[in-house]
Order: sequence, then C-alpha cells, then structure tokens
Amino acid sequence: MLLTTPRSRSPGPAARRRLAAWSSTRPCGSALLIITGGTWMIALPLLGTPMALLQPGVAASTGLGVSLPLALCGLVALRFPLLHGIAGVAAVGLAVLALITCNLGGLLLGTMFGVLGGCLAFSWTPPPPASAPRAPTASGPRA
Repeated sequence: MLLTTPRSRSPGPAARRRLAAWSSTRPCGSALLIITGGTWMIALPLLGTPMALLQPGVAASTGLGVSLPLALCGLVALRFPLLHGIAGVAAVGLAVLALITCNLGGLLLGTMFGVLGGCLAFSWTPPPPASAPRAPTASGPRA
C-alpha cells in the first residue's frame, strides 16, 4: 500500500482532452518559438559571459526595448489567436531589428527563433467552427 501512488495526482483524460481542444484553436508552437527568442535575448546579457560584446549597459536597455515586445508578441498570439497575423508580422520585424540592438539578435539564435515563430504565426489558419452547417451536395436527393 505504501508503494502505490494516488490517481488524483495525474491529470485525467478529461483534462487532456480540454487541453488538446484549447491548444488546437491557438498557434501554440509559433508562440512558443517567439517567446523563446524574446526571453533568450533578454537573458543573454545577464548570463555573465566574459565577452565584451555581451556586457550589460546601454545596449542591454536598448535590447530590452526590442526583446520584451518580441516576447509579448508571442503572448498575444497565444492569448488572442485572431491577432495571429499582426503578432507574426510584428515578431518578424522586431526579431530583425534585434540584430542591431540585442547583441546580434541574441547571437543569431534569438533572431532565428523570432523570425521562424513569426512566420509560423502569420501563416497559421484557425480551424473551422465545428457547428458550421454543411452545404448540400449535388449528388444528394432534393426535396
């Protein structure tokens, strides 16, 4: 009896179905890439690397002005899926701008994540509504 684990700790099938239904209506992968790129650019100067290029200072505050809105674009794409196009275009623009302001865009890794996530967010299409009426087919009987 001591070696058994209670079932209440693991999420049940109903919770998994709700999470799958929620995530199927949002651009989760692209939002995750955008947020990863933005947080990488925020965290890179704070890691304590000995390179002179990555020292915090004026460049870190300028980089924060670009990388923080980039991470927020990912949150907007995740929270408001109808704004995926605007968030995707803004993410690509901010990721390219980060090449100048954020230590070569987080040593090119943050820019790569931001551009890839922005392109995926822009090209994402929402699923069709489940309750949409179907059009009658030409081969079906007519009344």
